[in-house]
Amino acid sequence: MPEQPQPEPQRTQALMPEDGGGWHRINAGPHLHIMFHPNRQLLGREPDGVLRKSIVVAVTGKSEQALRFDPFSAGSHYHIRPTFRGRQIPLWVEEGQKPLDVALRFFEKPLRFRGLLAQAEEDEVASKLDDADLTRAARQIRELDAAEGATPAA
Repeated sequence: MPEQPQPEPQRTQALMPEDGGGWHRINAGPHLHIMFHPNRQLLGREPDGVLRKSIVVAVTGKSEQALRFDPFSAGSHYHIRPTFRGRQIPLWVEEGQKPLDVALRFFEKPLRFRGLLAQAEEDEVASKLDDADLTRAARQIRELDAAEGATPAA
């Protein structure tokens, strides 16, 4: 009897973090749930000097992340519909730029942000977003980051 093809294992989509533990909730209007962490150290990782800022985005009412921006001090990247073994898309940080500023450009150029949400299969929400809410979210993240301490140059 021929062997039946096995379904590919389903990738588990990353969930939004709980409040606390260094995560800050960002006010991004009624359609998005955004959280920011100024230096998320991965559990079990030896200190390596890499500053691990993270911005996670979900559609309001959903626990799964639609987007995650990881503007680390080394190896900056982002994810669309992040999974635990998902593909990292590089954030191209030029000399003299701060990785966080590069990530926040997505918020400050709302068409780019909407495009990422559409790629995450959240077209309906992408069309409802208010540009001012995204700009305000970027400002809040910058203020929280500044309050946590100066970002070392990338």
